[in-house]
Amino acid sequence: MNKIKHKIEYKHSNLLKLFGALFFVFLAALAFSCHKEEPEEIDLSAHQLKISDSLEEKPFGNTETCWQYTNKKIYILFGYDFNDPELVTAYTNLLSQKYGLTSEGGLINTITYPDNFKHNGKNYISELTSMLTEADGDLLGVIILGAPENTHIALGRLQDYWNMKVPYPVFSLFPQDESLGMESTCDFVLDKQQTADVTGNIVSEEAVSQKISDFPDVLFSCINYMMMMNGPFKKDGSVHTHVVQMLNGKKLQYYLDPETGLHAINHFVLY
Repeated sequence: MNKIKHKIEYKHSNLLKLFGALFFVFLAALAFSCHKEEPEEIDLSAHQLKISDSLEEKPFGNTETCWQYTNKKIYILFGYDFNDPELVTAYTNLLSQKYGLTSEGGLINTITYPDNFKHNGKNYISELTSMLTEADGDLLGVIILGAPENTHIALGRLQDYWNMKVPYPVFSLFPQDESLGMESTCDFVLDKQQTADVTGNIVSEEAVSQKISDFPDVLFSCINYMMMMNGPFKKDGSVHTHVVQMLNGKKLQYYLDPETGLHAINHFVLY
């Protein structure tokens, strides 16, 4: 009887060891498949997004992205040149795949001008201030694509709300608001070649719009860098260093004011 009992206990022990080993292998495989990847720089010339093609197209490949649930947020505003429904849908799909949307428990919260800024039949970009001050969760930053006129006024009110110490960065890509206003209320401004060409050569609006829609990885580079930041840029020469590192491989030059020939430390041109 003791021998039988011993054999049963021995087999039971071996089964427990086997199940334990299998469970450990399962956990290791799961951790490997969903590990948090470090943000990587993307070569601007390597990929293109053609909005005219099917929205199911995945220009960055068919690999699945394993983003993590988070209470952190980055607000992205689709303004002029970016608020076409097809373009918004395409960008939103890419952002959902790569970072997750806040509605899914992810990082990105998208808003569109003028659709999300209508009040009594009129469009008010000034409502951006309340959207940001009332945002819940940990706001990492704001990226504005094609800032409409008077966006700088809304951002100025945001600065007043925080006593000129906004705790997160604000990036403005291809704005259509006034330059001085953008420079004074944003950490970093990236302009169109058409409005900032230092050679005097004017690029057609169609070419500029195509250039913008062809480069979602500029946006991704900004998001990746913003995720690693700990607050806004310092208002000094280090801004240039940050921008060069953030947009590594992109051709940049300072924006020159057409009247004075001077440039701000945080305003650049992508060409």
